[in-house]
Amino acid sequence: MPVSRKKYILTLLLSLALLALVLAVALRFSGGAGSDTVRSGEHPLRISEYMSSNTAFPNSDGVVCDWIEIENTSDSPFNVSGYRLTDDFTQAKYAFPVGTVLPAGGRIVVWCTPDASGGLYAPFSIRKQGGETILLMNSANTVLDRVDTLRCARNTSIIRLSDDSFTVSSLPTPGFENTDEGYAAYLASAGQGHGDVRLSEVMSAEKLICAPNGEPCDWIEIQNVGSESVDISRMRLSDREGETRYIFPDGTVLAPGAFTVVWCSGDETMGEGYAPFRLAKQGGETVILSDALGTAMDRVQLPFLMDDTTYARVSGGWTVCDRPTPGFANTEEGYAAWVDSLGYGNVQVYISEISARNLTGLRDADGEPQDWIEIHNAGSQPVSLEGWYLSDDPAKPARWRIPAATLAPGEYRIVFASGKDRTEGELHTDFSVSAGETVTLMTPIGIVADSVEVPLTAEDRSWARVNGEWAQAVPTPGQ
Repeated sequence: MPVSRKKYILTLLLSLALLALVLAVALRFSGGAGSDTVRSGEHPLRISEYMSSNTAFPNSDGVVCDWIEIENTSDSPFNVSGYRLTDDFTQAKYAFPVGTVLPAGGRIVVWCTPDASGGLYAPFSIRKQGGETILLMNSANTVLDRVDTLRCARNTSIIRLSDDSFTVSSLPTPGFENTDEGYAAYLASAGQGHGDVRLSEVMSAEKLICAPNGEPCDWIEIQNVGSESVDISRMRLSDREGETRYIFPDGTVLAPGAFTVVWCSGDETMGEGYAPFRLAKQGGETVILSDALGTAMDRVQLPFLMDDTTYARVSGGWTVCDRPTPGFANTEEGYAAWVDSLGYGNVQVYISEISARNLTGLRDADGEPQDWIEIHNAGSQPVSLEGWYLSDDPAKPARWRIPAATLAPGEYRIVFASGKDRTEGELHTDFSVSAGETVTLMTPIGIVADSVEVPLTAEDRSWARVNGEWAQAVPTPGQ
């Protein structure tokens, strides 16, 4: 046989071998994601929620594991038989069983665990630290939706918003809408208590707001969002999974729309209304509301909170708020109502005069001239100043706490700004006042009642409120 013919035959055989190898590889990965991808929003099926660090939300089999929720956004039923889910571009790890149909607007949950398979169990888990990709494909391996996973804290889920972005949610809703109402429906479907009673606000970094015993205290607020009264006797609160830390007393009834507050004092001897645990300011723990049998009804994982801020349920989601409303709605109106309930709504107490260069004028009980601050009650009712605060630093308005003192209507009170820090008899703050500083007066609930920037004045002259305007003046302490 001529050499050229042998070369031709050899080349042909090599080509056929290479083609066979390509076909073998293609067949090997025929379960993987195809090259076709449907653009976002063009297909009615989409990934609507997922959870990758689940320790508290079992499915109907009692299995606690990761999960992925698929939503049918169309107004018609959709047969997903053979449709696929995977976390691997080269291999479709899960296919929906034959006969699986999502109703119009419906959702279905696939439970992800390597320990089970078949039915609605996918043989893979999701990394809680995020960084992987979940693919939803049809039976021809066309990618219908893809999600690049986010880090997921324990017992939180990642939900899809209306603009197709994803965010962390403390209210997982497997199989239900990603809303407060969907969460209540999920709890009801799981037999987890009365859906109308829920957590509504939590404070874990309390410095100012006091419990009825007069001590600053963390607190948890519960609300009945339903239209009928609910007996919450024997319901439970805890900051630990599987433990009962506080039980609501017998006869505790919440009227429609009503709130109740439990003060987290950490003291077992405080009795009714006080829970024997505190909350961690740094966050990370979960507050759990359970029914009388210990079945979870509601829960929220707390973030880090700055002093005197709360984690509140507002417009269907949890958010950090700087206007606490214990016992009232989490709204501006609720805040105003709470302030009024404490008697601060119409208080007319303000700083009326400041002396920052007192050399020969007013002297204290030690015979020494000192800086001083004058406070005036311009209202028609006596006002207790106990628990109010004076400061020379707006960033630290709770610097010096005023002790028991009452201002009569029209009365002026002098507080020496000497740095001597005296709270009995003659009052002395623990700071002095200098030109350029700002002096603040704050109520016990964190409302800054007055704030005055002190300019440089002449010696033995004060900075005074005269006919409603601030001006340099001859000092008139106590008048």
